[in-house]
Amino acid sequence: MKLSEQEKEPQAQSNYEVLRSGLFGGSLSFDEVRQRLYEFDQATPTRDASEDNLKFLYDSEVVKFVHDHPETLQGYKSTLSFTEFHVAQRMAWAGSEDAAEHFKKALENTDSNSSWAAYIAGTLLYAEGKEIPEDLIMKADKGRNREILRNFNEGLKLRGVQNYQEDYSK
Repeated sequence: MKLSEQEKEPQAQSNYEVLRSGLFGGSLSFDEVRQRLYEFDQATPTRDASEDNLKFLYDSEVVKFVHDHPETLQGYKSTLSFTEFHVAQRMAWAGSEDAAEHFKKALENTDSNSSWAAYIAGTLLYAEGKEIPEDLIMKADKGRNREILRNFNEGLKLRGVQNYQEDYSK
């Protein structure tokens, strides 16, 4: 039986309330909260939970918790980058020009020398309608991420404009 949108919302709210109370009450570590956010994100191929995860991560009490526990900052930023990317990806898939802002935030919250950063930077260039340099593509993880970046370039060359859904799905 499928849940209607109205039935899903209280469940999502309760999931985040469980995380909040566990984090602030000490029964969940920040790493456990991050793992649960990841599980919510991965529950659907379209990353339906990404917007709610982002709201959770930007919640003022969560931000204060991270500020008060500097040992969580790296994990927080990593999770924030991942989540911002998936929000941006959903927006790009829908054709929204606002996706670039979330790709920028994803890039700001990751290690600038990582292959993940290269993938985000390439995706941001594409979202801005710019060609992705080959050296940046080579910095991205081998396999699917490189292939996607190359598909983005091919799509831009072919059409002259972005079509995230078409180019990502090749």
